[in-house]
Amino acid sequence: MRHVPAVLVIGPADPTSASGVAADVLSVARHGAYPLSVVSEMCLRDTAQFDGRVALDPELVLDQARMILEDVPVAAIKLSVPGSVGLLVALAALVADYGEVPLVLEAPSLMLHEDDGDDSPLAAAVELLLPQAAVLVADAGVSRRLVGSSFEGDEAQLRVEDLGAALCAAGAAHVLVLGAPGGGQVVHLLHGRDGVLRRDAFARAPQPVLGLSSSVSAALAALIAHGGDLAASVPAALRFAHAAEARALRLGMGTAVADRGQGS
Repeated sequence: MRHVPAVLVIGPADPTSASGVAADVLSVARHGAYPLSVVSEMCLRDTAQFDGRVALDPELVLDQARMILEDVPVAAIKLSVPGSVGLLVALAALVADYGEVPLVLEAPSLMLHEDDGDDSPLAAAVELLLPQAAVLVADAGVSRRLVGSSFEGDEAQLRVEDLGAALCAAGAAHVLVLGAPGGGQVVHLLHGRDGVLRRDAFARAPQPVLGLSSSVSAALAALIAHGGDLAASVPAALRFAHAAEARALRLGMGTAVADRGQGS
């Protein structure tokens, strides 16, 4: 009987499939791992607008996650940071119980569309989830907001390199900051606790495309599940995400979405 590593993805149900569990399932499967999925929130959105996330009952989410974790040995967990403190606390306790399983933590760009006045979920993520993460994946804007939620000072003045350093100092083993300024290119920086480990540059997409951080983080989880070294797996995950972005689909009246279903 053939064996493939299993990856548990925990995140929102996004009806556009630009992010969340539907996107993660496609990305994990494209990398030869078996996706297991638990929905933690419901997204209210289409390709043109985002109206928010609604958290499911934490007990319901935990019950489903524990059922599958007690049944199937998973090789990696990919978790999208929720927008609810109560759900975040529950999920932090869950992943702590499986601390031997590598955790890929995505701070989704959805956070930039949510209430700027309430950074409590972000602060809780920095305190409770970041120290458990093998890697945090977030774009530069979300990284800046994470730092602003938990550190004193003017985060708007920090360089991208400083953002990654601050988040590693908060406990993450690695931080992959997507989309650092790079002129006609988009530059991604992988930070470790000793500084920047990698800089990977790609051509900038000619149009906005939803879903880059989801593609990168889910692909990384699958590659790690196969036994890949994290730093060595980053270029392959980025190539996959940018190839999906290059094949972007204009499904509705809003922003294009990444096409993860074809060859990478």
